[in-house]
Order: sequence, then C-alpha cells, then structure tokens
Amino acid sequence: MNLQGYDEALACPRCRGRLSAKDSTVSCLGCQTQYPATEGILDFAPKLQMKEGYGPYLMQSPVGISRYEGMRPDFIWVLGDNWDDAFSPSDGDSHVLRFLEPQGGPVLDLACGSGRWTQPIVHRFGAARVIGLDLSWAMLRAIRTNLPGPLYVRGSALDLPCGDGTLGGVNCSNALQLIPDPGAVFKEVGRCLANGGSFTGFTYRTSSNPVYRYFQAQHCRAFSVSTFTPEEILQWLDAAEMEVVDISGPNAILLFAARRKNRVVG
Repeated sequence: MNLQGYDEALACPRCRGRLSAKDSTVSCLGCQTQYPATEGILDFAPKLQMKEGYGPYLMQSPVGISRYEGMRPDFIWVLGDNWDDAFSPSDGDSHVLRFLEPQGGPVLDLACGSGRWTQPIVHRFGAARVIGLDLSWAMLRAIRTNLPGPLYVRGSALDLPCGDGTLGGVNCSNALQLIPDPGAVFKEVGRCLANGGSFTGFTYRTSSNPVYRYFQAQHCRAFSVSTFTPEEILQWLDAAEMEVVDISGPNAILLFAARRKNRVVG
C-alpha cells in the first residue's frame, strides 16, 4: 500500500499515531493496530457496519447502488422540496467549487459514495491531492473503478483517520442526513482541518411548512435519514471552531460553507 503524499495527513483513528505501510497492510507506529488494504482500499473500520434501514441498504449493496443512482434526483425532489428544480446538479457543483478553498494538505471528500461530487473536486485540485472516504465497500469499489487516482479509504465520519490540523479542505455532499451523529462529524472535521481550511456541505432543511414537513418526515422514516435546521448547522460549526462563510439553498435544500478558525497556541 503506497501512502506517499498522504502520509502526513493520515493517522490511526484509535490513537492518532503515525502509520507505516508494508505490502497490503498499514500499521500504527503507536498502538500497533493493523489496518488491511483490500483491492487498493485501506480499511480503517474493519469491524464497523453501516446503520440499518433502506437508505443505508442502497448504499452498501452492489445491486442497490444502481438503484440509488437512479433514485438520486427523486430523493432530492422529495426531501429537498425541489419540485420546481430550483436546485440542479450543477448548482451543487458550483457551490463546492466556489467555497472549497483548501489550505496546505489533502482534500477529503467525506462520505464520497460513488463519486458524484468527488469528480469535480478531482478535476479542480488533482487526483493526487484528494482522499475519498466512505463506509460502504460497494460504493468504494464503484468509485475506484469509475474514478481511479485518488486515495480511497473505508472509515467512519465520526472518527476520521486523519491527524489534527492536517487536511486542507473537506466536502460532505448529500450525506450528512445519513450519519447517526452529525454534530460529531462537524467536531471531527474541525479537528482535522488546517487553520483556514474550508468545509463545504449539502444536506436538507427541515421544512417550515407543517404539511410538507409531515410528507418529508415519511421520507425520512422510509430511508432512515434526517433533516436539519440552519440553526443546528450553525451551532455545530461554532462548536467545531469554524466560522460560517455561507448558509443558503432554495426550498428545503441546505447548503453551507465554513472556514476553520486559527488555533490558539500556548
């Protein structure tokens, strides 16, 4: 396993120790934990499984992935109240590329899936600077086939395999709603971002219309996902020591961008 170019950023998720790569295994120099590499994908969470539910099933089943990709526009229409197509795929790309301004260090596409948002990030910053992380083996195999070049790792968004202040930027598009503890995700991103590093995201706003909120809630229950208020996003960003650059989005689409505040030394 070749970690060249990423060795300063990657760290043991258990103890934050430095890593050493040999053949198909990566070992922590601190706690001696070993992490296997399978099909060129480094597994930092060999014992961890995705939560249950129809949405997670689609994310981790090879058969489900094709259905997921076909259902993505419908999912955005329903959960995002996007029936008027006020939010287009190009709008999501434009938001990421406008606000993702990485400092020194790799760019992490968090919960990268099959690569829908990884691709424009790679096009902008180059494959050698990008890390794609997901918990689904099926998604990681798909993205590695369709978009070779970046480093792909299997890991948890709640316990990122990166050192403190080592990432230049992080993106998390159309995934936060699937993660059990979103506040912890913000905390981890804040820990791993370098001073001034940027964090971009796309998720879904809890509808203020009580009738549509009921409709939205049924969708959340069916797919085991959540929606959020802008106030929740702002609170999590503040707790993670990030300053807000943008929070916007039409209808129930919720876009945000933030920058890591400088750490106080001493």
